Amino acid sequence: MRRDINWKTKRDDGSKYEVRITWFSGKFKFQFREAGSDSWDYERVPERQDLEDLVENISRRYQRRAATFKELEEAKRLLEEK
Repeated sequence: MRRDINWKTKRDDGSKYEVRITWFSGKFKFQFREAGSDSWDYERVPERQDLEDLVENISRRYQRRAATFKELEEAKRLLEEK
């Protein structure tokens, strides 16, 4: 993956947060930031919806040759484990 993947998500209660994912050393690194916060949370465990969004994003990038098959497999594996 040549670039970070970023998106913003809105929860059912109306609160928002931003997700940033990087691919480094064969693993995904998740970072979260709540709306209005200046700092990123590196320890939070991704929710199932976050992993579904990751697989969708990687699948689109894979079709455009912007992501590797290994990255797609890892994203799907993370989703299956959840």
